[in-house]
Amino acid sequence: MTTKTTTAAQDRDRSTSSAIGLTILSGLLYVLGYTLSKSLVTNDGLGPLQVTFLRCAVILIVGLCAAAWPGSCVTWHRLLRPDRAWEQRVAAAALVVSNALAVLAYALMPVTAASALGFTAPLLLTLLGGLLLRERVPLGRWLGTLLGFAGMLLIVRPGGEASVLGIAAAFGGALTYAVYQVLIRRLRDAATTLDTILQVALVGVVLLAALVAADWRPVSAKAAALTLLTTVVQTAALASIAAALHRGEASRLAPWQFSGLLWAMALDALLLQIAPTLGGLIGGCLVIGGGVLAQMAGRSPAVEAA
Repeated sequence: MTTKTTTAAQDRDRSTSSAIGLTILSGLLYVLGYTLSKSLVTNDGLGPLQVTFLRCAVILIVGLCAAAWPGSCVTWHRLLRPDRAWEQRVAAAALVVSNALAVLAYALMPVTAASALGFTAPLLLTLLGGLLLRERVPLGRWLGTLLGFAGMLLIVRPGGEASVLGIAAAFGGALTYAVYQVLIRRLRDAATTLDTILQVALVGVVLLAALVAADWRPVSAKAAALTLLTTVVQTAALASIAAALHRGEASRLAPWQFSGLLWAMALDALLLQIAPTLGGLIGGCLVIGGGVLAQMAGRSPAVEAA
């Protein structure tokens, strides 16, 4: 093997490792973000669409201020006329819809049930990655995803108490989130992480403004502060997953998204003193094992030899 080939393989491995790390980080941030969003709906009386709209509005205002600042990397052209604009905005619309549906699902169902249904997104992502991105999805990667899904079911143990609307919202949110990730992977050469964040904010405000105005609910100072915190956390999660998809294959990263459930277990233990069950611990091992199996599946002999 030539030095050039070895260096390329090492660079590819480093890129994949960073993509996995970013995916795991996004799982933590999304768990925190949706927990805060649930509080805004159940404790502060805001609607799921209003929560999503407010987050998008905060980001858009920051983006507009940055565009007006001399020498900023955010420009009016980048915001209003980005490369492959329609594709970027379709991806943004998919994420806006996914966020609104996820907030609704978490408001209507227990967190565990909403998580169980929402984390079908990695399975859908593996399927869509193979069908739409023409990524080669070896058997090991499918097995890794299914193993992670089985571990997720052991962790959350979904019951039958969820409402029909909640189930529909959770599945809809998972599907649109998987579509968003596929589209972002397709746009990796045309749109940066910053472009993604700006377009989601712009599209979210445009799509939701009329609906939210028709059912506007007062926002207290406490809710406003919590909204700002939620925006920071969810934007960091969005930036993390977008950066991960710029670095790694969607189908290979899919099983690592189940790590969000591990973060949920850790937060329950730290904040609510709820110790994980034996089934939950076994599920956690399956989640990690599924991610490792999916990572190893499909590695070329050249990469292994490096």
